[in-house]
Amino acid sequence: MVYISGKITGNKNYEAEFNEAEIKLREMGFKVFNPASIKEDWTYEQYMKCDLKHLLECEWIYFLPNWETSRGARIEKIVAEATGIKVLELKQSR
Repeated sequence: MVYISGKITGNKNYEAEFNEAEIKLREMGFKVFNPASIKEDWTYEQYMKCDLKHLLECEWIYFLPNWETSRGARIEKIVAEATGIKVLELKQSR
């Protein structure tokens, strides 16, 4: 399974960005966890706990282009590196 990581907080286009990545990854045959699909009235900390739990169930992590500007995505990268979750890199078509 692939976990999608990127900027959500403060990103008004996050749903479209995450959903586009999910579609692309599914078309490539991957099972996907899209954290943007969770719609709860939670605090940031509650979302992070949920997201990290799901991340730890994945074999791969895919970073959206804006991931470095996200505190949560930077945490997800550290967790992925520490637990052997592989980074999935897709070739960009022009």
